[in-house]
Amino acid sequence: MTVEELRARHVELLRDRRVADHLGPPDPDRPHPDRYHTWNQVAAEPLKTRLARLADVRVRPAAYRPQHLRDLQSTLDACQPEVLHLADAAGWAVRTPVLAGVFPTGTLDGLSVPVPGRGVLVLVNTALLDLAAAVLKIMTGVLPAYGTPSLLTQEQASYALAEAVNAYLYGNGAVSARPLPELAGQRLALVGLMLRRATQFVIAHEVAHVISGHLVTARRVTDPDTPVGALDALSVGWPREHEADRVAATIMLRTLDDLAPRQVDAIEPCLVGALLLVLFLHEVTDRLAAEQSRPIPFASIHPPPVRRIQALVEHLAGRVRTPRALDLAADVATWLEDQLAGVREWFRLVDEVLI
Repeated sequence: MTVEELRARHVELLRDRRVADHLGPPDPDRPHPDRYHTWNQVAAEPLKTRLARLADVRVRPAAYRPQHLRDLQSTLDACQPEVLHLADAAGWAVRTPVLAGVFPTGTLDGLSVPVPGRGVLVLVNTALLDLAAAVLKIMTGVLPAYGTPSLLTQEQASYALAEAVNAYLYGNGAVSARPLPELAGQRLALVGLMLRRATQFVIAHEVAHVISGHLVTARRVTDPDTPVGALDALSVGWPREHEADRVAATIMLRTLDDLAPRQVDAIEPCLVGALLLVLFLHEVTDRLAAEQSRPIPFASIHPPPVRRIQALVEHLAGRVRTPRALDLAADVATWLEDQLAGVREWFRLVDEVLI
């Protein structure tokens, strides 16, 4: 069986759940989504307009956009080969066909779905990729450590982050926040690197289940609360989830092998920050989802994010080559924690509008 057969199964699943009929060539006449063209435009509308945009996501679920899904799938297609190469370099050749396919699962974890006789289809949530990209842009745009002058004020960043999290929690994996302007220079390079490595870590975690034999004795679990209704996935148990995190981190650290010491010093903190970014976002969004009484699909099959963070930090601490490699990750976690009050305030204002 081949990866192309897994790709056909992926499209079949998208079609069956009425997400998309195909992921073929784009429509040249498609409308362009509304976006911010300059950084001064971010959160510059009247308060009533900003609240209406947040509220609209909650009361009018948007349709899935084939072009958006194609773009996200292209990202996964670009990231997966390097993960398989790195796994092989680390001594874990992946013999089973694997395909990372974009799908609105509703969870920030990837889900492994074996396809009998074909291989393993790894479902990566559409909203995960959207949220990670938006958060990285906002963080690098507001913090002076990533460039001066800052592109965003704290007030602008607070609204932009609330918009991104609101889209994640209420957009059913079909809605992304209003796109921010393009970055340039150091900021563009940093966001591109961290987003690629964060995406690869999600894929590597699921690949780790395959190469470690976890799926052989896994238990099938059905969750009715995903954006597309009931969905099946495999549960391997918390100890094996921690093991998959460790194996995935080991795989991703291989990206540093061919770098000169000065390059390692510069890139390793970004890599470590990227590996932990998804777990940081998982922890923050789970807390906000609980406060908003939103379902968290497949919450029971993975350890709580805070436990995964602690275990992975301990694992990385003994393996990083740069003394300050964990500092960037700590800065990301602290910044996200500091933003929660602002996001909660925007959510409170939206709740008042909708009463």
